[in-house]
Amino acid sequence: MPNGKGGFFTPENLKKWSMDLSNACGGAVVIKSKVLRKPEPRVANILLEEFVVAYNEQLVIMNEESKEEEE
Repeated sequence: MPNGKGGFFTPENLKKWSMDLSNACGGAVVIKSKVLRKPEPRVANILLEEFVVAYNEQLVIMNEESKEEEE
């Protein structure tokens, strides 16, 4: 998780965390470059919402499996 004040609330912290996560998954290495782009908050919000929905669905599945194991 990002360290310091702000957590994910600064673009730099979110970028570093996402690059670390991507690189931990293997495959092509994500590197930081000097190519600058304008922020696209609409696209970022869509991608974050997709992540939240998928994460929540996974939590529900894991909770159901955990309950079945307890029974």
